[in-house]
Amino acid sequence: MAIVNDLKLPENLRNQLKESIGPVVSGSLPEKYLKNKPLIAVGDYVNDVLYQQGVVPDVGIIDGKTRRGDYDGDTPAFEGKIEVNNPPAQITVQSWRAIEKGISSENSLLIMVKGEEDLLAIASMVICPEGGIVLYGIPLKGMSVNVVDKDKKEKAWQVINSMEKVNQGG
Repeated sequence: MAIVNDLKLPENLRNQLKESIGPVVSGSLPEKYLKNKPLIAVGDYVNDVLYQQGVVPDVGIIDGKTRRGDYDGDTPAFEGKIEVNNPPAQITVQSWRAIEKGISSENSLLIMVKGEEDLLAIASMVICPEGGIVLYGIPLKGMSVNVVDKDKKEKAWQVINSMEKVNQGG
């Protein structure tokens, strides 16, 4: 199931999303998670950590920023690259489709976001098949490691269903 409108997170939900859904690891991703497919890495820092490990995720999502500043770390060598627009605090239909494309592709895909990629971790959890991994950064702590299961998908859908539709004409 896909979204049909761009969505924006209401102000009252922003603080609740600052907590990690899965366990947080600092440093390298433990080897036990590398066998899970697909592996989706959201954030410049997370993709840089994987690069340092020699790991290319199936889908990498970056915006060139970390903690609101520019980020010039390294990115794994992806086989494909696509640019999407995704304003802060939003999930756009274009971004959703790019994640779907990356998951269904035989080749690794880097999604370069103009705007902000933070909420694309939520979209990734909905789109990712159960058993896959969604990684995203937790500022000053490390990365959240999420083995996707029914419970995590339901939590992600709850967030998406509470988001506001963005006026396409505005």
